[in-house]
Amino acid sequence: MKKALFCLITGLLSSPTFANAQFVPAKVIEDGGSIRPSEAIEGSRREHWAFVDYMVDPNGKPVHALVEASATKPVHRAKSALTIRTYQPARLGENAISSASQLPIRFNKVFEQYSNDNVSTVFSKYFDEAKRLVVSNQMTEAKPALDSLVEDHTKNLTERAYSAWLLSAYFYNVQDWHQYEYHLREAVHLHHLLTPDLALMSMQSLMNLEVYQKQYGNAFATLLKMREIKNKQLSKQTITEFSAQLQEQIDANPVITVTAKLAELRTWRHTLNRSTISLSAENGSLSTVALYCQNGYQRFNELPVKNYQVPEAYGSCYLAVQGDADTQISYREEGEARFRLYL
Repeated sequence: MKKALFCLITGLLSSPTFANAQFVPAKVIEDGGSIRPSEAIEGSRREHWAFVDYMVDPNGKPVHALVEASATKPVHRAKSALTIRTYQPARLGENAISSASQLPIRFNKVFEQYSNDNVSTVFSKYFDEAKRLVVSNQMTEAKPALDSLVEDHTKNLTERAYSAWLLSAYFYNVQDWHQYEYHLREAVHLHHLLTPDLALMSMQSLMNLEVYQKQYGNAFATLLKMREIKNKQLSKQTITEFSAQLQEQIDANPVITVTAKLAELRTWRHTLNRSTISLSAENGSLSTVALYCQNGYQRFNELPVKNYQVPEAYGSCYLAVQGDADTQISYREEGEARFRLYL
């Protein structure tokens, strides 16, 4: 992959156009007090995160949970937290439907005498030194400095966010694209803990990467996520222009292929651009391949997936994949355009 990624103008999105029967997403009614800060054990400041893809069925019950996380233990905690939540189901017109949803979870810790929210002075010291080495392109010296920063001094989620951002910068410079994307996605996931400028920089980088990978729907979603960045205002005009650029790319690519390498405890996602999909894997195995949609769910138990026609009635969909670390996946889509399809 070339180091210079195509930069695209970004901005805010106007409201999507709904079909005749208006779609109303699922809404949480009660979280059961399921996600609360935990007391620090033996003075440990280490915190974790999880991100859950799931469906809310017509009875308001969360089902088909797929969890990615920063460690193994949060996977089980996230599933337990989800099971005691109740929802008002999504509706399409007058009908309750099964609909996809996502839940970010932060497993924070609390101390009686002080906050665990900010970076420590020790972390700041080692972060600044590692950053200096990366910025000055001293990559040989930067790697052990980064290893020490992560293994010895990165504890809470704020520190994890800054470490992820710096690691993405390092791996970009050494052109390790798998690790670059891995850490960049974590930085974006924890963007609210970064400064607004770093959060915006991370999202712009991820969006450009997704455009390069022909994950146009993902890039559009990343653009919309920029609205969450504090004190960053982006115009409707630029998003209209960006949307048109993406549509042009899709029109110019009647067949879209994407290759990727899976990572441990992470979910690969692809928002569908076209209606007919295929997926295969090499050098490893897949544990979950599933479509999460506005109005439907499809898990593929027989692999590879070959020319599956996604019903238009499903509305907006994304494919979620988990499997063994370093498994190579090949994805292909063709057929009718689904970019910005919304019920």
